[in-house]
Amino acid sequence: MNDISASNPPESDSEIQALRRRVAELEQNIAALEQERDVFKHVVQHAPAFISRLTPDGRTIYANATCERIVGKTSEQIAGTNTMPLLYPGDLYPAVEEYFKIAAEGGDVSDYELTIQSHTGERRTLAWNSYHRYGPDGTLQEVVSFGVDVTDRKRDENERRRLQEEIIAVQAATLAELSTPLIPISAKIVAMPLIGSIDPARAQRIIETLLAGISEARASTAILDITGVAVVDTQVADSLMRAARAVKLLGAEVILTGIRPDVAQTLVHLGTNLDGIVTRATLQSGIAFAMQQG
Repeated sequence: MNDISASNPPESDSEIQALRRRVAELEQNIAALEQERDVFKHVVQHAPAFISRLTPDGRTIYANATCERIVGKTSEQIAGTNTMPLLYPGDLYPAVEEYFKIAAEGGDVSDYELTIQSHTGERRTLAWNSYHRYGPDGTLQEVVSFGVDVTDRKRDENERRRLQEEIIAVQAATLAELSTPLIPISAKIVAMPLIGSIDPARAQRIIETLLAGISEARASTAILDITGVAVVDTQVADSLMRAARAVKLLGAEVILTGIRPDVAQTLVHLGTNLDGIVTRATLQSGIAFAMQQG
């Protein structure tokens, strides 16, 4: 009987062994969780972003290393304090108030840009994302904020925008010059061949370029060639007459060339007054006439 008892341990011993194995498994799981927690804490603490946890009234629960560098104090030193006046002094504060108003009314906030000021006085722009943590009873416990510094990116974007605007301005000026070319024929004769459509803005450029060119060259004759003008309507005819009158005020003569048959009919139909303006069929004949006069 004693041998039988020795070969069959009591049931309580089996339960103890099972409990020991379970405890060992739990200890392994706890160790793995603690390792994962330590890795997570390290990542959050040293992330190149502003990560903080705040109470609903703005007091600091936690601030990572990036926050500490900006504030100039450790997380322990600012725990329980409101750092908003430090980060958003003076004219910066209304913007953060608006941010918290949005957060309070709509919950989580995404990519909300705010300018903060470090303890050294340097101002940086951060894109903020935040979410709310609620307790089991539904009350707000804390606000977790994640801010990425976009100062350099914004500066680069602004620089690219400025360069694009300069390029556009140069292109516009080049196009304006090409659309109203003033060609010197001789010491006293200038010619402006017009191509395409003429809108009010271009009409004004034509007059300005023509007057400036005549004044600078001291020209006595200006030839306006409209062979390439697609449509001559009331607006275009009026623009040409205004250009001619302006040229005459400078004491120069106007020669209008390139009037096609359909354009001639349009001008007659519109009742355009061409008194005092010499007309020729082609630019070449207009230049020949001007040379004879000169």
